[in-house]
Amino acid sequence: MTPEPLLEVIDGLAPEELFAQACQVGAASRWAFGHGSKDHDTGRFWKMELDGIGVFDAIWIQARPRCEELAGGPLKVIRQYANGHTYGLGGGVHVDDVRPGSYTLLYYPMAEWREEWEGETLFYGEDGEVALTVRPRPNRAVLFDSRIRHVGRAPGRAFSGLRVTVAYKLDSVAPAVPVVSGEALEAEVKVAVPAERVRAMVEEHLTRLGQTVRLPGFRPGKIPLAVLEKRYGDAARAEAQKALAAEVAASHTPEGGYVATIRANDVSGTLEFSVTVVRPAALGEPVLSGVTLERLTGISAEAAREHLKEQLLDYLNEGHSFTLPGGAVEREFQGIWRAAQAQGLSGEEAAMELRAIAERRVRTGIVIAELARRGQISGADREDRVADLLMAQAQIVERAATAEEIAELG
Repeated sequence: MTPEPLLEVIDGLAPEELFAQACQVGAASRWAFGHGSKDHDTGRFWKMELDGIGVFDAIWIQARPRCEELAGGPLKVIRQYANGHTYGLGGGVHVDDVRPGSYTLLYYPMAEWREEWEGETLFYGEDGEVALTVRPRPNRAVLFDSRIRHVGRAPGRAFSGLRVTVAYKLDSVAPAVPVVSGEALEAEVKVAVPAERVRAMVEEHLTRLGQTVRLPGFRPGKIPLAVLEKRYGDAARAEAQKALAAEVAASHTPEGGYVATIRANDVSGTLEFSVTVVRPAALGEPVLSGVTLERLTGISAEAAREHLKEQLLDYLNEGHSFTLPGGAVEREFQGIWRAAQAQGLSGEEAAMELRAIAERRVRTGIVIAELARRGQISGADREDRVADLLMAQAQIVERAATAEEIAELG
């Protein structure tokens, strides 16, 4: 029997102090209008990115043990943001992700919510009927399998404010970390930058800015630091954090590896960085002696070989779990997405599927590159040469291609 997908309401998610801080997100100035549940939705609403915002990072730290208990394994945040709905502006029915092992923690940071204000979140079963209706009670959250179809309803006429939800997009983390020569494939490094250094960088940025900026009543280069701080302090702190993150990433990039993610948390002025580093040299050797691959007959030899290679790449992708470099995935996705849009493809679900393809390409590219390094294989055809060596270990069975496969593969 297939287990029911995870769908759990959690009341009292955050401690009262963090909840009170989170409730202030509705009054922030960083909201942007025009977001939709899907790209082709006509209904639009407000949105705010929350990656690196301290209070929401802290709420996840508090919620993580409970969420991992419900999910049955370790979880990591891949994105966090807030949605804002006003009367008449609801979302569309959608899924957040199509991949197994992906979850969403939906949080309601509202100091008050009355029954007549409506604005429920609806979750649908496989039969298309509403399986669960969740009211946005203060400090409540819902943890659910991201493949569940759901929708956030607009608040009713009686509510004149902004209905706010915070979404944490979560991925499962492989519980077992392969180790070769005593070195972990993936590790998390904690780095703290003292408040004094952060403050010095902020002041340095403000001082440089003061040499060029013009403000009424002040001569260029003579603007007091306190005045610059009041006007440009937030921007200066953001620049300092960006520069320090780049410095931390550069100093903690392992030889032959990469920094996959870096997150910052401001603790009373001290910047605490969490750095995820990946060392492909610690990957285990793929074993294909028990793997069966299909060679199709009735199509060209080139197409048959490409079909074999795709099966091998699927095996490598599914057999390896490590955090990918987000920038590389984004570049790969944007290339695929532009080509798809040129062919008339659109929509959030299509984008999610193409992003999964981008992740597969980056992951298998890293694995192939490492295997090529070990085998001292170089050149433009290194992927094909590594693939040939691996396929030679597998059991190959032949099967006649179907009419659909012949039409698709040639």
